[in-house]
Amino acid sequence: MIAARRPLADRVEVGAPKVAALAARALGRMPAPIRRRALLAAFDRARDAFNRGDMEAVVALFAADVEYVPPPPLYEGEPLRGRAAVLDFWRDVLARYESSAIENLSLEEAAPGRFVRRASLVHRPGDGGDVLAYSIVQTTELAAGRVVRQVNALEP
Repeated sequence: MIAARRPLADRVEVGAPKVAALAARALGRMPAPIRRRALLAAFDRARDAFNRGDMEAVVALFAADVEYVPPPPLYEGEPLRGRAAVLDFWRDVLARYESSAIENLSLEEAAPGRFVRRASLVHRPGDGGDVLAYSIVQTTELAAGRVVRQVNALEP
């Protein structure tokens, strides 16, 4: 069971998202070196949660009304609205592939509450079909400790 393998920080985010959002807000007021280490750790935890298929942990700090633009190789259309829609989208993707993995390549704080991550993703079908591999630039915006907008674009 995925929930049983969650690290403590992920269990807090999923089980007590208001507490986790308060911690995220406090982090924004920390000195830059401390903030950077915490951000890297948070994005590494998100990577690990994605790689184990724990989408609840990945979206735990998404606002209920988050605006989300999925990676273009997986989706074309209007942005998704709401944490539930994002969770459904990724559950559907994970159901279509035997394995999916993300690797963080870089992370920068572009402005207070705005982060840009570069990452590579690989989705492997179980039927021996074509592997889908691509790199993204993901822009994440926070407000009140919650992800309010996340846009995934192909790496140029």
